Amino acid sequence: MGGGAAPAAASLAAPIDRSAWTLITAFALLHAALAAIVPLSPQEAYYWLWSRDPSLSYFDHPPLASYSIALTTALFDTSAFGIKMAAVGWSIALNVVWTRLLTDFGSDRQVQWWSLLALNLIGITAAYGVVIAPDTPLLFAWTATIWAVWRAAATGNGRWWYAAGIFFGLGMLSKYSAVLLGPALALFLLASQRQRHWWGRPEPYVAVVLASLVFAPVVIWNAQHDWASFAFQSSERAAGMNRWQLRHFLQLIATQLGFVTPYLLVIALMTWFAALRRWRDLLTDDRRLLLIAAATVPLVLFTAVSLRSMVKPNWLAPAYWPLIILAVEERLAGGTVPRSFKLGLASSCALLLAAIVAVSWPNARLGDLDTWSGWPEAAKRVDDLQRELSGRGERSFVFSTNHKSSAMLAFYRQGHARTYAQDVFGERALQFDFWPPEDGMEGATGILAIDDMHDRSSLPLQLPSYCRALTKVDTIVDSSGSGAPRRIDLYLCQDYRGHPRRGNSENEPGRKRAAARRVGAILRTGRAGAAFDH
Repeated sequence: MGGGAAPAAASLAAPIDRSAWTLITAFALLHAALAAIVPLSPQEAYYWLWSRDPSLSYFDHPPLASYSIALTTALFDTSAFGIKMAAVGWSIALNVVWTRLLTDFGSDRQVQWWSLLALNLIGITAAYGVVIAPDTPLLFAWTATIWAVWRAAATGNGRWWYAAGIFFGLGMLSKYSAVLLGPALALFLLASQRQRHWWGRPEPYVAVVLASLVFAPVVIWNAQHDWASFAFQSSERAAGMNRWQLRHFLQLIATQLGFVTPYLLVIALMTWFAALRRWRDLLTDDRRLLLIAAATVPLVLFTAVSLRSMVKPNWLAPAYWPLIILAVEERLAGGTVPRSFKLGLASSCALLLAAIVAVSWPNARLGDLDTWSGWPEAAKRVDDLQRELSGRGERSFVFSTNHKSSAMLAFYRQGHARTYAQDVFGERALQFDFWPPEDGMEGATGILAIDDMHDRSSLPLQLPSYCRALTKVDTIVDSSGSGAPRRIDLYLCQDYRGHPRRGNSENEPGRKRAAARRVGAILRTGRAGAAFDH
C-alpha cells in the first residue's frame, strides 16, 4: 500500500478478492450458527420490546437496532434466533464494507485476508456479530462513512460525499455517539493539505443536510417528548462527571483488555502511538491520516471521560478497527506473515472460543455475568399465577423492579404478554415510562418478579405504599451447573393503589416509614404466608 494522496485508479475499480469473500461467508455462517445457540441477553430482549412498539425513536437510543429486529423477527420468527439475526445481517454488511475499503486502499490479497481475520477477532466486533444492540449498526455506518469519504478523497468525485452523508445519518439513527464522526472528519479535512479544498465545495455541506434528514425522526420524537432522550444522553450524563475518579480509568483499561483481547488491544495502541509520534509523515499520507482521525476522536474523548465517570466497554468500539487495519499492514509489510503475529491472533481466537463455550454451554454458570438463566421458568410460573388469579375472579398484571428483567419476562411469557417495570411504583423505568399503563390496574393484584442478579432480592422501600398487602409466594431457583444458584423471587402486590401516571401516587404522611417496616418484616420472615398452594 502506497503512502500517497490516493491509490491507483485500478484499486478503486478492483473487485473484492475471492479469498476475502470466502472468509466473509465463513464468518456469516459462524455467526448464524451462534445465533441459534447463544442465549438471549436482557438488553436484546429490551430492544425487542421496542420493536413491538413502532416509533420514530426511543428514550435510551435512536431506533435503527429496533427496526432491524422488527425486520428479522418478521422474516424468521419471534425467537432468540430471529432477534439475533439482525446482528448477523449487520455483521455481514460490516465485513463487506471493511473489505471494500481495504481493496480501495490498494491492499494486496494477503493484507486483505489477514486484516479481515483480525478485525473479526476483536472481542467487541465478534460479540456484535451475534448480539444486536445500537452499536451493531453503528459499526457498519461508521465504517461505511469512512469508506465513502475515502472514495471522495481518492477520486475527487464530490458525489461520494452524498453517500457519506447518508451513512453518517444511519450512524446517528443507530446511536448518538456517531456524532463523533463529525469532528473526526473535520480533523482529517483540516490536517490534509490535499483535502482542504473540500471546505470550499458544496458537497460536504449537502452531506450534512442528508445526514440531518436521515436523523430527523429522532429529532421529531424528542421534540414531541420534551427532548427527553437528548437530555438523558447529554446533560444528565454530564451531571455525574463532577470529580476525578482514577478507578474508572483503571476499569476502562481492564474491560478493554477483555473486550478487545490483549494482543489486538496492544498492537492497536502501539500503532496509534507510533503514528502520532511520526505526525509529519502522517500528514503526507491521506489514507493513514483518515484512519487515525477516525480512531483518535473516540479514543481521546472516552479516555478523558473515564477520568471522571464510568465508560462502558462498547463505547470505544469504533476506535479499534482503523488501528487494526494499520497494525496488520505494518506487520505484513515484508511480504511474509510473522510468527508472532500468527501466535497473537491465535491467542485472541482462543479467548473468543472460550467465551463462546462459556456462554453457550448448557447449564454453564458464569456468576454475575449470567443474566439469562431462570427467566423461562420464572415466566412460566408467572403465567400460572396469573391464571390462578383469573380463576378466582381477580384482575392482575405483571412487573419487576428492573427494565431488563421485565423485558426477559415479556419475551418468555405466553403470547409475550404486557409486563411492567419499576414505573409501577414511581421509579424511572427508561422506555417503559413512555408506554401508557393499561386501564383497570387500580385494585388489581400485581405479580412481582425480583431477580437476585440485578436486585439482590431486595424489595424497594416505596413499593408497599402501592399495595394493601405484599406477600412472597414462590422462589424460582436455577441450580444447574456450578456456582451459586440463580434465584428469582415472586411476590403478590395485592389491591394495587394505581399507577403513578394515573394520578394515584399520593402518599399520606408516614406511609413510607410504614412501608419500610413492612419490607423489613417480609424479608426477615422470608415467606409471609403463600396465597396459593403449590
